[in-house]
Amino acid sequence: MIKNLFKIKPYKKGIQPLINKNIKFNTNENPYHPNIEVIKNIIKEIKFLGNKLKFYPEDSSELIKYQISKYYNIKKSKIFIGNGSDDVLANIFLTFFKNKKILYLIDITYSFYESFIKLYKINYKIIKLNKNFSINLKYIKNKKNNIIINNPNAPTGKIIKYLKLKIIAKKNKSLIVIDETYVDFNNISFIKYSKKIKNIIINQTLSKSRALAGVRVGFAVCGTSKIVEIMNSTKNCLNSYPVNILSQISIKNIFKNNIYFKKIKKKIKKNKNYIIKNLKKINFTIIKSYTNFILTTNKKINVNKLIKFLNNKNIFIRKFEIPKIENYLRITIGKIRESFITIKLINKFITKKL
Repeated sequence: MIKNLFKIKPYKKGIQPLINKNIKFNTNENPYHPNIEVIKNIIKEIKFLGNKLKFYPEDSSELIKYQISKYYNIKKSKIFIGNGSDDVLANIFLTFFKNKKILYLIDITYSFYESFIKLYKINYKIIKLNKNFSINLKYIKNKKNNIIINNPNAPTGKIIKYLKLKIIAKKNKSLIVIDETYVDFNNISFIKYSKKIKNIIINQTLSKSRALAGVRVGFAVCGTSKIVEIMNSTKNCLNSYPVNILSQISIKNIFKNNIYFKKIKKKIKKNKNYIIKNLKKINFTIIKSYTNFILTTNKKINVNKLIKFLNNKNIFIRKFEIPKIENYLRITIGKIRESFITIKLINKFITKKL
């Protein structure tokens, strides 16, 4: 058993540099902090409730469920809370996918899925992609098997239109998981369509668009309360208290200022357009992205050397050793000044090489 564990490739995170003065474009974090007023409210509440730190946190995170149910107009009983969306996904894979059914997943997708598959020994099949990295849904032939779809997809940034997802969801008799980690940046969540679909789980995070990666809270909206009950059974066999008191207090406040939330999303979109425009000027090809990152390549340069060059300047971007995209770079959208510096250095690298 232990020997087999060493054969499993764990999820490979983006580099977490210890130096504070760096430009970090490799983990899709939000470059902007949460609203200052929200942060002040969180600090006030932590001071007021500080004496509760000696107690275990409330195990089902009712404070967070209340805010999510209010925001999306759904029943609290259909919401599951985890220690980040990866924790939610780990629960889903262990609870529902470790069986005789085949799990369908997209060819190029979130690489943590493969780690879960190998760890839990799950049967799976790959949904092939078209040449432009769009998803070819005709390869989902057996409607009795499970499906997980990352939408928008990471690392490509592509989406499946929700009309197609609705057709799949209604036809499929087994479980469908839609991982919406990046949905807030340029799309409408499937949550609004999900109320009448029982065999569905929609996974989201508060790490990306809500700028709370350090808080570690993710959630799932499920088609039925029964799905949540089953997931809670798994959770309570592993960790009864996955979300700490400080995180619960933080999320309680974060949904209260959506004007600021929308403002930040607009800034990120504007910054993305700036990066795309300037990369195209120096012959980069960019995959159309509906997220806070882009997948890009330039056939005239060695991407490994470019990454090393940028790392030496304390700029960090991401590359995946995945067939079909091994010569692509994934760049998180940052602030405009950081983007300007990065583009300038990429230009310098190309000029020097040419």
